[in-house]
Amino acid sequence: MTARHHIRVGGRRLGRERATPIDATAAPLLGEVLRVARERKGVDLYRAERDTKIRVKHLEALEVGAWSELPGAVYTKGFLRNYALYLGLDPDEIIGKWRLETSVTRRTEAVAVKPPRPLSEPRRGLTFSRGILVAAMVSLAIVAFAGYVAFQVVRFNEVPALSLDGPPVVQLGLNAESHRLSGDTVAGFTVTVTGAGDLLRTTEADLAGGWSLEVPVVRGRNDFTVTAAAADQLRSSPPLTVIITVPVPPTAAPASGPASPSSAPVQLVLTGPAEAANSTDGRIVVAGTSDGSSVTVVARPASGEPVASAEPGRSVEPAALPMAVTLAADGSFSQTLSLAEGSWRIVVNASRPGAASTEQARTVTVELAGVSVLIEAIGGPTYLEISVDGERSEDWGAGHILRRGESVTISGERTVFVRAGNSGATFFTVNGRSLGALGGPGEVENWIFEKGQPPRRSL
Repeated sequence: MTARHHIRVGGRRLGRERATPIDATAAPLLGEVLRVARERKGVDLYRAERDTKIRVKHLEALEVGAWSELPGAVYTKGFLRNYALYLGLDPDEIIGKWRLETSVTRRTEAVAVKPPRPLSEPRRGLTFSRGILVAAMVSLAIVAFAGYVAFQVVRFNEVPALSLDGPPVVQLGLNAESHRLSGDTVAGFTVTVTGAGDLLRTTEADLAGGWSLEVPVVRGRNDFTVTAAAADQLRSSPPLTVIITVPVPPTAAPASGPASPSSAPVQLVLTGPAEAANSTDGRIVVAGTSDGSSVTVVARPASGEPVASAEPGRSVEPAALPMAVTLAADGSFSQTLSLAEGSWRIVVNASRPGAASTEQARTVTVELAGVSVLIEAIGGPTYLEISVDGERSEDWGAGHILRRGESVTISGERTVFVRAGNSGATFFTVNGRSLGALGGPGEVENWIFEKGQPPRRSL
């Protein structure tokens, strides 16, 4: 047998055989495997998104091998595992293939090193960066806001002006029943006129600041207080006092013989005060009824000299003329006097034209048990903090607002301390003695009132 013959060993022939060719076809990439599996399953990307809850853009990135567009390695492994299970593939084989491909990619990727920037010479001169411009704008805004706040503070603390046309003391004719008050103030401010009883008249100043009000008057002395305030009631002018006097006709002597119906005396019934009444706070209420057209009240000490009289709810300085009392429609009247310590003679006179006037008197005694302070908000609202005999007041200790036209009486055995936030609008009457305002508008004042001692300012 020659060398050309082949040797058979078992079922295989030894010798020269044709070599088996090597398959050089590259294995498919992972993305191609996934895409082919999905198409074999017969679903599109949107159906796969609904089934796997993996967004379409992530499925597309898996099928094209765009690993950099996926959230991260942990999420990519989770996507591959779920997607492989959905497509019927082996999850571990798919993840291994992904690791192989990504490791090759990482090895073949060139590391790009950014060359260092050449050093440049610093710029010279003034430069405006974005940060500098922002800081400048913020600084300007702060300065503008501070200027606006300062302007508003000055404007708020400015005391509004209030003037009166004509003199503050006016003498009218015998039959006068009203009088017109007028003047100037700040445009748009509310002008308020208060008087005896519950008299309250208000009007708004026009664009030029002018104002006018008609007020009723009765025979005798009529006292009015005029104030102007802004709409918020926080800025008010110092109060102006106007005194209007209407002459009281002399009482005619009764004619001899029987009186005619037209000359019957005016009826006057006093219901208060009682004869020999005693007051421990200095407040005496004069009340009664009359069919007259005018009722006046005056308080005289035991010596007989007129030293003090009052209108309802507040005290006034001594006056030579009686104070007129406002009569109600049914003829009733009520007047509160605030008197100092001592013995007083209260004289009430009722009159009517064509009839004899009637006069009645009561003697009362004021024996103050301690110190009594009447606080009134006349020119505007005021903030109050009050202590009595060294203890904070339960009602006023924490501070309250006393609105314009309101009043409060505080009594103590030894002392009364008052902190007023708007002293120019706050009027004080201590043990029947009117002290008026003890400060300027908007000023904060602390005062101590002690029995038998003059008021003193406290820090």
